[in-house]
Amino acid sequence: MALTLREEHGLALFLVLMFLIPCFLIIFVAQEVPYSAVSGEPVKEALAAAGVTVTSTKDVIWNLPGATGGKTYMLSDASGNSVTISTQSFESAEARDAVIRLYNSQTVGRGHPVGSLIVVGSQLVYVTPANSEILQEIGPVLRNRVK
Repeated sequence: MALTLREEHGLALFLVLMFLIPCFLIIFVAQEVPYSAVSGEPVKEALAAAGVTVTSTKDVIWNLPGATGGKTYMLSDASGNSVTISTQSFESAEARDAVIRLYNSQTVGRGHPVGSLIVVGSQLVYVTPANSEILQEIGPVLRNRVK
């Protein structure tokens, strides 16, 4: 069964639109988080607001250009599951955004971490695992901190 020229053009247009529509949605719906200096420890404050207990805290500097330091929090939820939250501050918006682009460029299963990345001003917050109940509790508090 051969396609006519008109059907071929219609199929080509359909395929192009199926690619472009999600791209346009991502561009126009995605919200850019402005770079601003973050005072204090927003994750620690969000954990306290959510009533989550921190089992340990450690200072850490990610081996990335522009990273200036952060913390790693180990948590345990009520079910006994372990959750790790790492934060890192960056000296500029360009350095922070370069790390976000690097994170998003990795495909799942090919070096891409399985956690969730949240942007809070000049800081990146990485939560492992991404489907933890703690993330659902502290995520809205962190996002409100940015506004």
